[in-house]
Formats: sequence, structure tokens, C-alpha cells
Amino acid sequence: MNQEHSAKRGEVTRRPYARAARACTAALLFACAVLVVLISFAGTIEMESFPGLRDNLAPLVVYMLGFAALAAVGGLALSGWRSYGGWVAVVCLGVLMALRMWTVAPMLHCWS
Repeated sequence: MNQEHSAKRGEVTRRPYARAARACTAALLFACAVLVVLISFAGTIEMESFPGLRDNLAPLVVYMLGFAALAAVGGLALSGWRSYGGWVAVVCLGVLMALRMWTVAPMLHCWS
């Protein structure tokens, strides 16, 4: 009986650490998604600022935004579907990605 009780007690004491690890991993995924979106802004900054011949990096930006969306969904899954903080992070990332797509959309017609 003592072994069963100690096994249950050990399981209960490990649970907060597992929840903290999931929360930290979710925060890391959200931070990675934000970083990828911000780096995507630098990918085409020359094309937006002055005219001239340059490589069109718009396809790369689209792939980066797809990766950021997957990272945001993964962070939400790890933080829990009922987590208000997770939903706030996903909404903020969604707004940032929509702004980025609005600025990169004119460059997509040159995609070869």
C-alpha cells in the first residue's frame, strides 16, 4: 500500500513541472513565430523602399509566414485551447501576419 501511495504522490508532484515545461515550450514557440515574422519584414525591405532590380524574396516570405502560423498553432496546442494567454498571442500573431501579407501581396505577381 505504501508503494501505491508513493507512486501516486510522485505522479502528483511531477505534474506541476510538466505543466511548467509545456508553458515554457509554448512561449518559446510563440517567440519563434514572432521572430520569423519580424525577419520576414526584413526580407523585402529594399523592394518596398526604393525602385530597382533586386531578387524577389516574396516566395520566401510566404514560406516563412506559413512556418510562423504552424508555430503559433503548436504554441496554442501546448498552452491549451482554454488558455487566454495563448489565444491573445495567436491573435496578435495573426494581425502581424495579416499586415505582412498586405505589404508582400503586391510583390507576389512577380513570382516566377
